[in-house]
Amino acid sequence: MKKKRYILFVMAGILLVVVTGIFMSKPNEKNFVQWFEKEFDVNCLDTDFDCSSLEIGGKTYNHTDGYYDSSTGFLAMAMQIKRLYRNANDPDEFFSIEAKGFLGDFKKIEFIQNKVDIR
Repeated sequence: MKKKRYILFVMAGILLVVVTGIFMSKPNEKNFVQWFEKEFDVNCLDTDFDCSSLEIGGKTYNHTDGYYDSSTGFLAMAMQIKRLYRNANDPDEFFSIEAKGFLGDFKKIEFIQNKVDIR
């Protein structure tokens, strides 16, 4: 009986450590910005790591619409983000990106371009 209790206690402890580690590596907006700059070769102009303004090929684009959902996935350990960027001088020139992040890594779900040439 004592041995069974001890094994259950150890298993619960291991499970707690694993879940805590996963929660600590949950992606955030800073991780998204780093992935976005690397994956699409864009240059974020703001320094607060939310990439509300960026530059592509000498043109400036501003974040105008989108959502940030951090309660996506198993036990809310993932995030999903969608953003719309418009050219500062020509609002008809825009692109939209939707990505999902889990364990600090992101993958593109959807990418739409209108008059913008991004990789």
